[in-house]
Amino acid sequence: MAAKKRVNRVVYGVFVTLAAAFIVSNVVQIAMQVFSSGTGSGRMPTPACATGLRELTAAVDRGLAAAAAAPHADDAERRYAEAKAPEWNRRTEIERTCTEDAVGTDAMAAVTRLDRAAQGLVRKGATELAPVRREVDSFIR
Repeated sequence: MAAKKRVNRVVYGVFVTLAAAFIVSNVVQIAMQVFSSGTGSGRMPTPACATGLRELTAAVDRGLAAAAAAPHADDAERRYAEAKAPEWNRRTEIERTCTEDAVGTDAMAAVTRLDRAAQGLVRKGATELAPVRREVDSFIR
């Protein structure tokens, strides 16, 4: 009976030790992914790509600001496109720089989604604001 207890203790001890090692290993790996920074973590694009992405994002913001005062949707879209044009005309060059690494490709896709969402917002905003703007203008003019 004493030998059986000893075997049970050894088996449980080995099990607890292996489980603890597994848990600690997972915690360390997750912490390294969460708290690491820089290009070594695989979460940041190259500096040249990041610069291009910042330029494209700033152009989208500038386009949104330019389109905000447009009286109708077509004019809003035109203003948006004109305001973002300098950087977005270089988009293929920036995209070529960013496709050198997987993170840059994902980042470029995110900027493209931002642009599409902004275009939709420009059109929707101008369409919804046009009647209200005309009403305000009727009191002013």
